[in-house]
Amino acid sequence: MSIRLTLFILCISLIFLIYILRNVKTHTLSVRNSLLWIILLAVIILSVGSLPLLERIAHFFGIETVSNMLFFAGFLFLMFICFDCTKTISRQNEKILRLTQELALLEKKYEDDEKTGLEK
Repeated sequence: MSIRLTLFILCISLIFLIYILRNVKTHTLSVRNSLLWIILLAVIILSVGSLPLLERIAHFFGIETVSNMLFFAGFLFLMFICFDCTKTISRQNEKILRLTQELALLEKKYEDDEKTGLEK
C-alpha cells in the first residue's frame, strides 16, 4: 500500500474519530453506540500499517485477497450494527406502547375525577 493511501486512510479515520467524539460530547450520540465505531476506527488505524498481517489472516481463512477479506469484515460489521439497531427499535416500541397505555389510563382517571368533582 502506498504512503499516500496510508496517510489518506489515517486522516479520514482521525476526522471520523473527532466527529464521533464531538457527537458524544454534544449528546447526539450515546457512549454505548459510539464504542463500536471507536473500536472499528482503532482496528482500521492499527491495520493500515500491518498489511503482511492482514495477508496472513486472509490466507488463514482461505480468502484470496485482503480487499475481499476487508469487504467481508465490513459486511459483517454492518450486519451487526443493523441487528443492534433492530433490537433498540424493538425495545423503544415496547416502551412507547407501555407509555401510551399509561397515558390513556391517567387521562381516564383524570376525566373520572373531574366528573366526580363536578357532581359534588
